[in-house]
Amino acid sequence: MNDDIRRSVQEAQESLVRVNQAFEGYLDELKANGSDPSEIIQVAKSADALKDSGHIYLSWARHYAGMGGDEASTEDIDEDEGRIGGF
Repeated sequence: MNDDIRRSVQEAQESLVRVNQAFEGYLDELKANGSDPSEIIQVAKSADALKDSGHIYLSWARHYAGMGGDEASTEDIDEDEGRIGGF
């Protein structure tokens, strides 16, 4: 693939990292303000869903762009590793 595609995939990845960081900051803010625990849990679940789906889309984008990186087996991945908000 050409450099424009690879650069675009990298930019998308960087944007998703910023979105995930923003969600983490928002969760910290909710906790610090003593927000309703059910709201915190819902935001954490939403953030996790975005993080998981973003990873899937970026994996395919890197694959099609010829960038590789995610073709290995995922059997040994801890599904709770890296969860946002401790939920």
